[in-house]
Amino acid sequence: MEDLLKIVPLISNILTIVASGIAIYVFFTKRKAISSVFSLLMNYSYQLTLSELKEKLERLNDNNANDDEQREQIVNILNELMGQIKGNINLKMHFTEQTQAIEKFTSNKKRLTEPRKRALVSELREKIRHLNIKNIDQLIGEK
Repeated sequence: MEDLLKIVPLISNILTIVASGIAIYVFFTKRKAISSVFSLLMNYSYQLTLSELKEKLERLNDNNANDDEQREQIVNILNELMGQIKGNINLKMHFTEQTQAIEKFTSNKKRLTEPRKRALVSELREKIRHLNIKNIDQLIGEK
């Protein structure tokens, strides 16, 4: 019985070494496949964020800045957009001008008019569309 208690940890350690060796071997031989999987996951996450931004823009577009009650909802959505953009390093770089405009509108609600809101929504849509295309190009390896 004592011999069995000595052999079991030895076998366990040997199997751990073998499993580690296999993992290292797979890592080095399938490095490109593994990195492409991680790249796909990162791109998927980025695409989800862009989709969420689009949904918020649709909500923003449904409200009218001339109505005082809806203006509050617009400011809340703008704050959500700004928080999501500032929380993502990739988006923060691309949306610096837009976040400044959003901050102006949220700090002074009287500046927020329907034409300005529509211009901001259009600008954000185009920026998101451009980022979508850029992300797809990177995914397929064009740029």
